[in-house]
Amino acid sequence: MLKFHSFGKRLACRLGAGLLAAGFVLPAMAEYPADRPVQFVSPYAAGGANDYLTRLMARYMGEEMHANVIVDNKSGANGMIGAATVVKSKPDGYTILMGNSATHGTNPTLYKKQPYDASKDFTPVAMVASVPIVMVVNAGLGINNVQELLQYGKTHRLSFGSSGVGGTGHLTGEAFKAASGLDMVHVPYKGDSPAVTDAMGGQVDLAFVGTASATTQQSSGRIKILAVAHPGRTRALPDVPTMAEAGFPGLEFSQWYALFAPAGTPEAVVQKLNAANKVALANPEVQKSLDSQSAEGTYRTPDQLRDFYQSEIKRFGDWIKKLNLSAE
Repeated sequence: MLKFHSFGKRLACRLGAGLLAAGFVLPAMAEYPADRPVQFVSPYAAGGANDYLTRLMARYMGEEMHANVIVDNKSGANGMIGAATVVKSKPDGYTILMGNSATHGTNPTLYKKQPYDASKDFTPVAMVASVPIVMVVNAGLGINNVQELLQYGKTHRLSFGSSGVGGTGHLTGEAFKAASGLDMVHVPYKGDSPAVTDAMGGQVDLAFVGTASATTQQSSGRIKILAVAHPGRTRALPDVPTMAEAGFPGLEFSQWYALFAPAGTPEAVVQKLNAANKVALANPEVQKSLDSQSAEGTYRTPDQLRDFYQSEIKRFGDWIKKLNLSAE
């Protein structure tokens, strides 16, 4: 009896410990997000593609998680200021970065010194969308297509704006410059929106920006979209030719957007955010909003996102080396 009693006592203790552990774990998982706001950081200025998608996902992911998700724009240094803010935050799921093809694509090669390591200091959460780069021109120049731009560029030095040094728009502009042989100078901005604004005002002749930023201003009549750097024409811009159709095959660049948390964020929190992202991307209203910006919603698991952005670092790195670009 003594032996049975000891075994039963040990079993009860083990069961009790297991239940106690479960008691601590399950509420912790259920508590996120607790009664406090979740902050989505957009590392670019308000009005651009990054800002648009950040606000879109904040709304619909917030609804799915029954959480108050707010957006904080922290622009500058080609997204590195906002990204660094997230890296330094507590890894608890309450500060999330809307990273992109600059913060986790071009920057690792373009900048020798960064305030973070894109490969190690973040936890991949979820893919959101990709947006093709378009070439826009100031309408006052009277240029209607790429061929007319080439003719104009033979006798004029051109300036082109982008969201910042090393962004996908900058890379597209430099690739076009090399392929066309035009004399072009780059003017970096803190986001797509101010680059488009200055193209409208004539402060720069051209801008290479995400489709979202261009389409929102197209109706003003002050800019004209000449080409899209995409394998095929887009639903949002069916009348705009691709770069290949305009005579420049191989110039295919898109801005992609994905959510990242600080390294060390609990797996349960990451999975909850990823699940909310998956539901949001399947929402017809979200799909409609993405279509209006010629953006393609793309779901990926955290592991799939990790593989994707690591491959993008290499792909963009190869282009940067080929074009001999440097931000320093």
